[in-house]
Formats: sequence, C-alpha cells, structure tokens
Amino acid sequence: MSTKMNADLARERGKATFSVERMTNLFDGSKAQTERRRHLEALIARDPSGIFSNEDNAYLHRTDRHVRALAKQVRLVELCRKLGIGDECDGQIIQSKDFPDLIAAVADDLPTSLHWVMFVPNIVSLCDEEQKAKWLPMCRDWRMIGCYAQTELGHGSNVRALETTATFLPEAKGGQPGGSWVINSPTITSAKFWPGTLGRTANHAMVIARLIDGDGVDHGIHNFLVPLRSMDNHKLLPGVKTGDIGPKIGYNNMDNGFARFDNVVIPRRNMAMRFATVDESGKYEKKSVSDATSKISYITMMQVRAYIINEAGKNLAMACTISLRYSAIRKQGFSEDGKTELQILEYKQQQHRLLPSLASSYCFFFTGKKVLKDLTAIEKQLVSGGNITKTEVADIHASTSALKSFTTTVAADGIEDCRKACGGHGFLQCSGLPEMLTSYLQNPTVEGDNHMLPQQVVKVLLKLVQAVQGNDDLSEYDKCDQKHLIPSLQLIISGNSKQLDAHNAEDLQKLPILIKAFRHRAARLLVEAAQQIQ
Repeated sequence: MSTKMNADLARERGKATFSVERMTNLFDGSKAQTERRRHLEALIARDPSGIFSNEDNAYLHRTDRHVRALAKQVRLVELCRKLGIGDECDGQIIQSKDFPDLIAAVADDLPTSLHWVMFVPNIVSLCDEEQKAKWLPMCRDWRMIGCYAQTELGHGSNVRALETTATFLPEAKGGQPGGSWVINSPTITSAKFWPGTLGRTANHAMVIARLIDGDGVDHGIHNFLVPLRSMDNHKLLPGVKTGDIGPKIGYNNMDNGFARFDNVVIPRRNMAMRFATVDESGKYEKKSVSDATSKISYITMMQVRAYIINEAGKNLAMACTISLRYSAIRKQGFSEDGKTELQILEYKQQQHRLLPSLASSYCFFFTGKKVLKDLTAIEKQLVSGGNITKTEVADIHASTSALKSFTTTVAADGIEDCRKACGGHGFLQCSGLPEMLTSYLQNPTVEGDNHMLPQQVVKVLLKLVQAVQGNDDLSEYDKCDQKHLIPSLQLIISGNSKQLDAHNAEDLQKLPILIKAFRHRAARLLVEAAQQIQ
C-alpha cells in the first residue's frame, strides 16, 4: 500500500495557521507525552502476534469478536508485564498512566472494560483496608475479573426500588463460620440485566442488593462481592444463573449480561464494609461519617459519567477526522471554469455541517479533562475523610449529569451527521463510521437517560434559587460550579437589571461577554422554572 499522501489532503493540511505538532502536544499534555503515546501505538501496531489486527472485524460473528477481543486483552497484559508498564504502581496495569493510550491504540472494545471502569473503583472506594488487601491483588493479577451489577430487568436508575436481597444467615443457622449472606433474586424483575462484562467474561460481580440484617430489618441498598464463576475453570457456581443478553445494534464485543441468584451463599465479609458493618450476630452498624462522605457510593456512577464525557469529544473527533479527510479528497461539481472539479469541503453546506461538530469535539475534550480532574480531587478527599460538603457533592453530581446528557447527545447526532456527510461511502462498514455510530449510541442511555438526567440537575439548581431567594449564606457554594449563577440570580430575583457590556458585533465575539450572556440566560430560565413549579 502506498504511503504517499493524497495531494488534496496535503494541500489542506498545509493551510493550517497553527503548529499541528504543538496542538498535538497540547492534547497529549506535553511533547514528551506525545512521543510516549506514539511509542505505545507503535508497539500495538507492530506487535508480531497479529492479534491486534482489526482488518476482519466487520466479517466476524459477535461471538468471535468477543473471543478475539479477549485475546487482545490477554496479549495487552503480556506486553505490559514484559515492558514493565504498571511496575510503578505495584503491577496495577490499569492504574498506569500509559494504560489509556494503550487501550486507545488497540482501537477495539474490550469486554473487560467494566472491570477497571466500575468494579475496581468500587472496591477502592467502598471496601475497608482488609478487604482491599485481599481483593485488589487478585484484580491486579486478573484472577478476579469483575463487573458492576446494579441495573435490574424492572429497575434501572431507580436504585431505591431494586429488589435483589442479601439476607444475613448466622453460623448457628447454617451459615459459614462468622456468618453469611444469602443473595437472592425473588422476582423476574429483580434479575440483574444489562451489566457489561457479566454475560461471559466476569467471574465476580459487585452486586447491589437490599441488606436484610439478623433481625430481619431492611437497611436498603448495599454492595456485595458475589462470586459468579470458578476462578479455576470459569464454570458457573451453584445458584448462579447468568449469560449474555444477546446481539445489540452496536458495542457487540461487550457481553452485556443477565444474572439471577437462587440463594447464593457468600461470606459475611463479602459485604463492602468501609462505611457500614454487620457483625457475626447479624447486628448492623453504620459508621459515623459526614453527609457528604455517606454519598461516596454514588462516586462510581459519577466516575463513569465523567469517563463518558471525556470520551464524547474523542469519539466525535474521530468521526470529524474521517468525514473531513473524505471531504478534502472527494470531488463533486465544477468550478466556474467548468473544468476543475471542486472538493466537497469547498461547499458552504458541507462546512456548516462538519465544522461545528469539529469545534464541539475540542470543547468536549478539554471539558472532559476538567471534569475528571475535579471528580478525582473530590473522591480523594472523601476517601481520606477530607472536608467536603454535601453541597459540593451535589454540585459535581449536577455537573456530571448535565454534561453527560449534553455531550453525548451532541456527539451521537454529530457522528451520524458525519456519516451522512460522506454520502454512500459513509454507509460502508470500511469507512469506520457505521460501527462507530452504533457502538456510541449506548451513551445517551447508559448511566442515566439523557432526558432524565437534566431533571436531576434542575432539582439541585432549584435549591440554589431557594437559597438566593431566602438571602441564605451562600459561602457553601464557593467551591461549586453553581457559584457562577449567583450574581445573575441575585439580580433577577431582586427585580433589577443590568446591560450586557456589548455595544457592537465585535463585542459579541468576545468570549468573556458570551459567557456572561449564557450565564444570565441560564439563571433567567432557572428562575422561570422555579416560578412555574411554585
């Protein structure tokens, strides 16, 4: 295959008014990180095993895709061990700063992803030191491969309505030494349904279930580590019924699964016990923590939303790259001389179609980085017992919910528009766009439907409106994203007005003025919503 660049594409790239290399360094974080990423990508591309090839993906049955993806996972771990990647964090490959670049270089969905996206973070955040010391080394060595089993067939985001039960069974009544939990799916609707990695891959699940103590008291939702399959031969364990839920319109490397538990007995200490404990007699005790720290169980969900926000820009950027390159090469129609064919990128319609999505991809990329940084900082303080208020936790919940809904809606629509902008070629699997779209379409639904999440955001923001109306002390919002709405809210609620500092068209192109305008608009709409509800 020729490595010579298409002349039209080379000419378009030559028109850049900025340094492409410096822009690349900005995305990667530094020049050194760009060099490191390229080195890691080369390792994957030139791997002599050939396992990382994606050339025949479109021709494989989804079962074969799943097996191939698992082979890529195994080979990736082998390479990391051989090269010492992860040695800097005690062999925890998934904690290595190189890991995200390696996953991106593989350029195929791995069925194990929920292991590091949700399962391991749950153990880190919600389990006590003794539990972490026992389970994290097994996760590190990939002996324990886990998933996060929350969603049920009859209940999704309504966590309080989950039906799966974990009932305490004392040793004296047949439980294991020190007591046990009996995990049970009492109804059809209580079956766990949709968790990724559950169908075929995972041998453990972090099951979200109702805790019933030794006195028969229901203490609500808690986390329990439930073995699914043998770590020796991967066979299902007694009482566990699980499998793949079947083909989806995309993201078919991932074995989204179902699970039902028929009186599955697990040790008492398999309950996550960082913030609550149950002793050998079945007595429940909630540890004394702040209101904010008690919300740490929601951190996992927010982490996934932050991850989704971060990936929105990348996925949209990939689609834009494909469609813009195509638009630079594809020619349609003639110029005024009637002889020279025009690149379709020269048409204003094509520019209006693609360039806003390109701009959005840049915005989403940097927004995603900030959200991940902010959430990581809050998580560290919560885990270490730092001074984090309930208002700050609610704020990051609102920010991640709002941005998850907005970025994934724009990205999904943008990827589809990029596909359409490539004409018939965009309908071909080899363009990369059809699979990119269908696999991405899970994101407007997963971890909170995009029509439901904004309602949660408004619920948080209405409390701010009430605080401003009541002339409350607003200092608790000093570290919150909501603080930016306060000046406009105070102005509107007091009945005053202020002229925007824009006097001409040039002023309206200034970013600080536009930000003020959008903030004021958001505050006005929020006050109107509050008035309608009241």
